[in-house]
Order: sequence, then structure tokens, then C-alpha cells
Amino acid sequence: MKTISKKIEMICKTDELGIMQPLKFKILGKNGDTQIYEILRVIKADLEKLAGNKMMKFECEIRLNEKPKLCEIKYELDTCKWILFKM
Repeated sequence: MKTISKKIEMICKTDELGIMQPLKFKILGKNGDTQIYEILRVIKADLEKLAGNKMMKFECEIRLNEKPKLCEIKYELDTCKWILFKM
């Protein structure tokens, strides 16, 4: 996977226990176009600390050009921002 580390817009659902499940995200492409990716499944979700920031790390399978592809998405707990970290 290639490191991207770009901010994204996310649609996720949260259950009554506060557990988040990402569903879809939108990212601005290199040439200014918007790309939307559907998350097929969350493989793994962990809490991690990166440079002192608490983050939820999600390893997900997305659909890219009608083929499944792995990516890593992070959610910053302090700032409430989503980041596409690797794809």
C-alpha cells in the first residue's frame, strides 16, 4: 500500500455503544475531480497513538474500478477528522 495521508469526507454509522463503522468516503483527486469509494468491509479496527494523537485505525476493503482493494483510514479522536492514510 502507498502512503497518501489526505483528509477525506466520510459517511459512517455509530451503534449505541459508540462503535464506528465507515461506509463511504469522498476524496478530491489530483486533477480536482471528486472520487467516491464504497467500503465493502472493515477488516480490522484498532486504537493507536501517532505523534501523541489518539486515532482509530481502520483497515478496509474498498471497491476501486470494480475490483476490491485494501486501504487504511484513520480517525483523529481529538479533532474529529478522517484521513485516508494508505491505499
